[in-house]
Amino acid sequence: MAHKSRPLLLVLATIAALVVAPVAAPQAHAASARGGPITRSEIIWRAQYWVDHQPGPYDQGAYSPGPGGDYNYRRDCSGYVSMAWHLDSNPWTGSLWDSYSFPIARADLRAGDILDSYYDHVMLFDRWLDAGGRFSYYSFGATPVKHLTANINDAYLDGHPNGDYGARRYTKVVEDSAVKPHPYGSGRVVSARSADGRLEAFAAGPDGVWHAWQTVANGNWSAWVDEGGPANAQLAVAPNADGRLELFAVNGSVLQHKWQNAPSGQWSGWAGLGTGGHRIAAGTNADGRIEVFASSDAGVFHTWQTAPNSGFAAWEGVGGPAFARLQMENAPDGRLEVFALSDTTFRHLYQTSVSGRWSAWEDFGTGGHDLAVSHNTDGRLEVFAANENGVFHKWQTSATTWSAWTGTGGGATNAELAAARSVDGRVEVFAINAATATHVWQTEVNGAWSAWETFGTGGTEIAASNNADARIEVFGTSSAGVYHKWQTGFSTWSDWAWLQSTSGPSMG
Repeated sequence: MAHKSRPLLLVLATIAALVVAPVAAPQAHAASARGGPITRSEIIWRAQYWVDHQPGPYDQGAYSPGPGGDYNYRRDCSGYVSMAWHLDSNPWTGSLWDSYSFPIARADLRAGDILDSYYDHVMLFDRWLDAGGRFSYYSFGATPVKHLTANINDAYLDGHPNGDYGARRYTKVVEDSAVKPHPYGSGRVVSARSADGRLEAFAAGPDGVWHAWQTVANGNWSAWVDEGGPANAQLAVAPNADGRLELFAVNGSVLQHKWQNAPSGQWSGWAGLGTGGHRIAAGTNADGRIEVFASSDAGVFHTWQTAPNSGFAAWEGVGGPAFARLQMENAPDGRLEVFALSDTTFRHLYQTSVSGRWSAWEDFGTGGHDLAVSHNTDGRLEVFAANENGVFHKWQTSATTWSAWTGTGGGATNAELAAARSVDGRVEVFAINAATATHVWQTEVNGAWSAWETFGTGGTEIAASNNADARIEVFGTSSAGVYHKWQTGFSTWSDWAWLQSTSGPSMG
């Protein structure tokens, strides 16, 4: 063949680095336009869609739609890649090579790249599985569409000679790390993604803050480590402009913070940032500066980095409800918004310009038990609140107007709440109280909601975050410790399990 790869064994030395340094996916992203730029996480989600929703038998003369139904793609290997890349045409393997991609080293293969045999076959790379050359991939070389594994040293890959394949990258692929994350949820357990895509989790126990992390992105977890710090704290985490995560912890007597010394690196010790309080939330401005809000018996207070990656200003009072539970989100234009819920009232505060000053508080509803905030693919915010009657929600009808509060059809009463977004942009909400955990989700992007489903037994706290491949990972706590549950596919979930071999702190 005219298109040969370099000797196979030469790539193994650099594969090891890729196994532990995959591309981070955004916490959520808007769906791509057909034929336009597309993130790696969306490519993989689209590829998985035909695995979960088989399009029909292999047939080079037949066509089926991808997710959303905006275009019909040929039911063969190159049509499958065209669907995953969200192309506006159905090129053959040679055209994918000539017109839609450029060559890369095999050792640089990442999610959404292809191995293309010019005249015969193409398959979509998913991820490296180990430093010895094992990888997973998607293929439609025969019925059905499959998700498979192979080794880069195998004599044949998906039934074709290894040497016939060239590693290629789509010309319009967008690195997920370029997408700015929205604020992470705050609470007694929080999780955020390091710059290298690994999730890090923190849980506030009676003896301090405990920490666990994925050893590789999308992968297994470390054992829990007691990091000290404030006991029985409320936590918030936010990324600095340079990618370093920063953690904030407040209890009734002290507020402290710690940070990564380098992106995805080791953590500093604890440093004081203020006196005690009730709850805390943090988010990152469009200009990269972190903003922190904390509540107490005197209302809500605010501090901010004076420059990106820098120190913090003196605390300023901003009024608002006493003893409020706090969450933050981004408006579509990047302005931060703060939501504060107490037992008796719900208030709302927002930046009047991007990275700028803040509005006065506005009434947002009556009191409740807990809240969660997320955003639709079209940018509109969704707010959820729990009380003794279940879970209610309120959403933006435009950039400046909101719906009335509406019931969600149930949900756990007086629940702790968390929200995250599936890779296609649908919001999913998780609720837990002492008796049960429940789950509800949008049935379509920006759309209507499912009925509530049981998600597990009762507990004390819940949090949700997104893996580097955009699968949601949920953390639940109880007096027995910290558990997690994760998406195994588009709509399937694992069982609850410890993060590794230990339970972490008791959080009764």
